[in-house]
Amino acid sequence: MRLLKRLLGDGGFELVSFNDDDPSPYAILSHTWTEGQEVTYNELVTGAGKDKAGYAKIRFCSERAAADGLEYFWVDTCCIDKSTSDELSTAINSMFRWYQRASKCYVYLSDVPVPDEINDAEAFPIVWQEAFRRSRWFTRGWTLQELLAPASVEFFCKQGKRLGSRVSLEREIHEITKIPITALRGQSLTGFSVEDRMSWAARRTTTLKEDKVYCLLGIFGVFLSLIYGEGEAYATLRLREEIQKRQEGRGTDSSRNLSVFSSLPFLRNTLFVGRTDQLRYLEQHLLVSNSHRRMTIYGLGGCGKSALAIEFAYRVLARHARLVFWVPAISQESFELAFREIGVRLRIPGITDDNADIKKLVRDTLSSEGVDDWLMIVDDADNHEVLLGTMTSDSKAARLRDYLPRSDKGAILFTTRSRKVARTLTPSSVLGLDDMSKAEARQLLERCITKQALLDDKTAVDELLEILTCLPLAIVQAAAFINNNHAGAETELFNERFADPSRYDELDSTIAKTWHISFDQIRRQDSLAAEYLSFMACIDRVNIPQSLLPPGGSLVQQVKALGTLTGYAFITERLQTAQEPDGDKVFDMHRLVHLASVWWLDGHGERATWVNAAVARLEELVPHGGHEKKEVWTTYLSHAIHVAGIDSVVCKATSASLLDRVGRCQASLGQYSAAETMHQQGLSVRERMLGPEHPDTLTSMGNLASVLDRQGKYKEAEAMNRETLVLYKTVLGPKYPDTLTSMSNLALVLYRQGKYKEAEAMNSETLVLCTKVLGAEHPDTLTSMHSLALVLDSRGKSGEAEAMNRETLVLYKTVLGPKHPETLTSMSNLALVLYSQGKYGEAEAMNRETLVLYQTVLGPEHPSTLTSIHNLALVLYRQGKQDGAEAMHREELALCKKVLGPEHPDTLTSMSNLAGVLSEQGKYEEAETVNTETLALYKKVLGPEHPDTLMSMYCHARLLANQYRYDSRHLYEQACAAYGTVLGEDHPTTRACRQHYCQLLALKEQDRFSLCSRDWKET
Repeated sequence: MRLLKRLLGDGGFELVSFNDDDPSPYAILSHTWTEGQEVTYNELVTGAGKDKAGYAKIRFCSERAAADGLEYFWVDTCCIDKSTSDELSTAINSMFRWYQRASKCYVYLSDVPVPDEINDAEAFPIVWQEAFRRSRWFTRGWTLQELLAPASVEFFCKQGKRLGSRVSLEREIHEITKIPITALRGQSLTGFSVEDRMSWAARRTTTLKEDKVYCLLGIFGVFLSLIYGEGEAYATLRLREEIQKRQEGRGTDSSRNLSVFSSLPFLRNTLFVGRTDQLRYLEQHLLVSNSHRRMTIYGLGGCGKSALAIEFAYRVLARHARLVFWVPAISQESFELAFREIGVRLRIPGITDDNADIKKLVRDTLSSEGVDDWLMIVDDADNHEVLLGTMTSDSKAARLRDYLPRSDKGAILFTTRSRKVARTLTPSSVLGLDDMSKAEARQLLERCITKQALLDDKTAVDELLEILTCLPLAIVQAAAFINNNHAGAETELFNERFADPSRYDELDSTIAKTWHISFDQIRRQDSLAAEYLSFMACIDRVNIPQSLLPPGGSLVQQVKALGTLTGYAFITERLQTAQEPDGDKVFDMHRLVHLASVWWLDGHGERATWVNAAVARLEELVPHGGHEKKEVWTTYLSHAIHVAGIDSVVCKATSASLLDRVGRCQASLGQYSAAETMHQQGLSVRERMLGPEHPDTLTSMGNLASVLDRQGKYKEAEAMNRETLVLYKTVLGPKYPDTLTSMSNLALVLYRQGKYKEAEAMNSETLVLCTKVLGAEHPDTLTSMHSLALVLDSRGKSGEAEAMNRETLVLYKTVLGPKHPETLTSMSNLALVLYSQGKYGEAEAMNRETLVLYQTVLGPEHPSTLTSIHNLALVLYRQGKQDGAEAMHREELALCKKVLGPEHPDTLTSMSNLAGVLSEQGKYEEAETVNTETLALYKKVLGPEHPDTLMSMYCHARLLANQYRYDSRHLYEQACAAYGTVLGEDHPTTRACRQHYCQLLALKEQDRFSLCSRDWKET
């Protein structure tokens, strides 16, 4: 056969010929033809046809194949030379087999469009489902075999976006085609009657009448010579005659296959779904002619290793005519019993004799050339001692592994939950099996649940699958529980015993029990691994840094312990990312393993001990906020939250303390919404346990008020700060440091609401007290200084504000260092004052320096970094650098919406400034749209008289006035009146607003006079 390969450089394609029996892995295209628009064999060879619509389909198939790691692909229009009748005949008779052997089949539906704005078409089936059902592809004769033959079929829309697979869309495909779902799932077509298979094509059409018959050759596994012109009726007669001949000549194989079928311990699992990639991988790497291959499927208990092996066994029987043997490696006894059954089935001489060496007889027979091709599946090879240990005390005695046959006509597939066993059995050939995808898990649940009405609640189904973590064994057993009872508590679901036909009778099928066996083995083998497992059961199951684990043991012992847990598939190591500390490995634990571990600790009375160990470790490692080593402690926060929530074990005071630490850390990271949740929970606990006047309760109140302020929730923040300050003065006194901090916080929230006069008075009082009580260089004193400077600048006292900011900055650098976040805030405030005084050059330089430091110290998306971007953009704008200012404002606005939310005050400020830049560039229409939206949000979020709302109103009025729109008069009137009340008549902004309003009125009067003069002259 010929396959296409993309050429490097010019992006063209070449044809490469392969032996029909051993082609390289390839993808294959399924599509419908458009007359005169498909690229032919001769055109591809000569480089013509690139202007045809069909060339785009070739490129599509090439790109999809490359994305799936396939170098070669096949397209029927140009890989067959149809001008040669012999080649055409061979191709049509081979077509089913070519599609069957393809690694991937891409169905390109040119009549199913998806809007450009939808990137994930699978998530929005409503936009394409109707077109999918009407697609011409489902009406054509040749596409029937293209639907059924391949192992993997994926559907794509006209724009090349993936719609789903034969698995995920099987219900829709069944409704469209009336083909049984079992056929769509890969069941051998010989299991369906001739008439059934004929009916699948009855309503399909082909361009040539005879092709309506020839397209069925692969469906029935027959070969016919092509006689175009014979007509459909005669072709159908020849097809039925050939089918009858095949049926009559197949009797000898059936008895042998029947014998082999009975050697499999389980019936074919009709509930099996998905795993198409793994099945294809097994087929490609195990079933290689004239070569002995071995492979191991390795994965967590219950992930579907045996189910995958069973499905693979039945597919091998159906498609490859191999003998298949099943050998449970649960124990030496189960292994030997399976070998005895194999010997009986193969009628090996002497197999039933007394004292017969059964294992040797079977090994020698299957290793000989006289037996047909075979596949042996050695299942449940979990215990290292069964296959790899000696059967007697003699160290030189044979192991069970030594009795496994080896022949170029055979292959062996192992399944195990132990990575150590997997690497010992087949060091370079291990297939790791992960959880099912969400879509596959949903399909499995749908097949298992008998009460289909329960599946109508999609939210409940998703929640159940989340609980079960898409683990096949868990889904099957939970469905059995639901079928017989009701969807109850998780504990009921996981500890109920169910009859599971795909597991051996002597094994306990309780889900938790599946792993408890392994827990006991670990305790005996590796005590440090057992400690790690117990500790991990008490913290969050994901993102577990090695540095969080309890100290102890040598480095070698630590590595070995983690290797043991990884080897049992209880934990998986994450790939290192740039955010993770160098050398600190990070692990995840499977959710069901985590649950089973908790129950195991409960059952042994050890949970409280290990929870307390986790609390002590977290209190040791999680700070009370700040930025030092934040890249390390950030990874601990989710675990502190998890432990604080273990109400049944952790005391309330400890829980509140952990929540307080987490909230402070989140606030330091700019995660204000999350911090609010933590502080709210901590405050609630402390109020109940300690009372409203306890210092720890007041600390929680102050922390909560602070994060409310940072989120723009100024009224809530002011109310809580006032209450906190009153309590601090009562409990600790008016000069206590915590009281002064509370005063400073209240002053700041007053400033943010535009209550500048009250804020200035409170800041001045606070600064005096801080200087007296704490000293001039104390960080809290410096905070009070820069807060006062902010208020002075906002009240138009720019000279005083600049002097105070310069003094504060010098002190911050001395006390905290040049890169401390508070120092950077001071730099940013000084730059803002310079900007307000028109010192743009100095302000730009300082803003650029500050921005670089913020990005380095806090990260590119921290709220303080966004403020710095905003300040720099303002300076650029004032200097006439409009392009740079616009780009920077757009970047800042996008980040503000993402990080802070669309209604945060900082986001609204960013919107307002962007509108200003757009206006300066004459982009009035977009500027007006942004301004209108911003003003409405300001009124909603901050109120109609907040200074920022008034500034938005003022800017919008100026925008309209610049376009000679006199309807701006009403906005000017509102802004001027409110500014006089809020800022005072002498404030610079009030005066500027009145001046611009007067200019508008004068301009309007001038235009009116000009119009009157023109009318008089015309009269």
